[in-house]
Amino acid sequence: MKHMIPARLSMPLFALAACLGAATPVLAQGKAAAKTEVKWSQIGEASGIVGMAAVGKELFAITGANKLQVCDTSVSPVVWKEIGDGPGGNVVAMGVSDGKLFASTDARSAGRLALRDAVTTASAWQDQGHAWCLVGMAGAPGKMFGIVDTKEVGSEASLMFRDNAGKATENAGRGLDGIPWNGVDRRPPVGALAITAEGGKYYIVTKEDSLYIGDPTKPDVAWKAIGDAPGITILAGANGKLFATTKTGKLLMWAIK
Repeated sequence: MKHMIPARLSMPLFALAACLGAATPVLAQGKAAAKTEVKWSQIGEASGIVGMAAVGKELFAITGANKLQVCDTSVSPVVWKEIGDGPGGNVVAMGVSDGKLFASTDARSAGRLALRDAVTTASAWQDQGHAWCLVGMAGAPGKMFGIVDTKEVGSEASLMFRDNAGKATENAGRGLDGIPWNGVDRRPPVGALAITAEGGKYYIVTKEDSLYIGDPTKPDVAWKAIGDAPGITILAGANGKLFATTKTGKLLMWAIK
């Protein structure tokens, strides 16, 4: 007997199908708006980091070796301090919402979402269910927005969101347990790599080394290119600043204010 997907499941079928190998074509992105000046400065090293999230002046990071680190961004160059382990698996993104750190793993690690308290002391990670093809996260009060990218040829990323609290689905047979991710029918800029939020605004970097700003909480979001993002692959935001890691292992900062 074939497995049936319950009608109440909120994850769009196109996203699930793409995760399982079906490509989702998208329209080409229009010409980007004129960029404004964004000045990045190096504040340290970020070799081996696979995910970051910021809370106040503290920047948390998980490494490829599954170690959780923290640094004080008011000190430059920053000094990373190991404070525990990551949630396990191949972490691909981090975010922060409601005083919690969130981390997601890739499909090879069963695409799981985990959270723990956003503190610099020991705290256990708690499994939160599925996070199919999630590559970037940005927190908002009560919600977590994510970039879903199947990385299939001919497909492009989409934006989804998840409530931090609510009724969990139970479809463990298809790996779709936990509070569901919902499609918002909104796209990030083409080539989106990472997303973060700061000051009520959302920022995305792309494969074309561009930084965009927009608001996926509203319909018909228009993403505007505001500056360069040279080699940047990971974003985090807090305290009026954006933090980023580059392909060459540099930790960068841009003071928005």
